[in-house]
This record gives sequence, C-alpha cells and structure tokens, in this order.
Amino acid sequence: MDFSIQYWFEIAAGGAAVGFLIWIAVLSIRLKSYKKLTTLLKGGNLEEHICKLEERCNSQQKAIDELNRQLKEVNVNTAAYPHHWHLVRYNAFDKTGSDLSFSLALLNDEAEGFVVTSIFGREDSRVYAKPLVKGKSAYTLSEEENRAITAAMNQKRR
Repeated sequence: MDFSIQYWFEIAAGGAAVGFLIWIAVLSIRLKSYKKLTTLLKGGNLEEHICKLEERCNSQQKAIDELNRQLKEVNVNTAAYPHHWHLVRYNAFDKTGSDLSFSLALLNDEAEGFVVTSIFGREDSRVYAKPLVKGKSAYTLSEEENRAITAAMNQKRR
C-alpha cells in the first residue's frame, strides 16, 4: 500500500511539473509581446500613448468631416456648369458649299444651359445664343438646335 501512494504522488508531481512548464511557455510568449509593445512606445506609459492615439484619431476624423463638407460644396457648385454638350454641323443654305453652319448645345445635369448657333452665308454669318431651362427655350428652336439639345441631354456626364 505504501508503494501505490508513492506511485500516485510521483504521477501528480510529474503532472504538476508539465502544467508549470506549459504555464511558463505561455507567460514567455506574453512577455515577448509586451516587450515588443514597450519598445514601440519609446518612453511614456501605455495609457499616455493610447490617449495620444485617440487625440490623433479625433483630429483626423474632424479633417475628414471637413473634406467631405468641402467635397459636397464643390459637387453642388460644379453641378451648375455644363457637362453635356453636342455639336451639329450642317449646310444652312443649299448653294453655300459645305457644312459651315453649326449648333452647339451646352447643358448641365438639369438640362439647363444654352445653345449657340452660327449660320454661315455667302455674304455674312450670324451667331445666335438661346438660353435653355429644362431643355426648352423661350425662343423658337430650329431642327438642328433641337437635335443638338437632344443629343447633349442623352450623353453621360463628361
């Protein structure tokens, strides 16, 4: 009976030794991670560095918010400028030669802008500009002007 108690005692002691070895290995790995962290800090404590990181994150978020505000403002401002355009060249008079007359439509995303038409004749040339609101004008539009407006409105934004 004395032999069996000693046998169980040795097994328990061996098991405890193996458990301590595993615990020491885990602590060693954690210590390496902690040493790596403290070498990155270079002075100060961890709490100070976390506070500094939080301040940096907050200031960067403010800068990002300001940039987003400015970007929205730029998008609103540029939406008014013409992004859609189309040029139609044509021969306004039968006996003048080639397609020297043209109509140029310049429109924004809401089909607002203007159409410029130049009619070339043998004796003189005339230029007309007609404002457009929602693709329509208060002035009578020619077939070529309407073609230029329709083609410009059907274009993707440039």
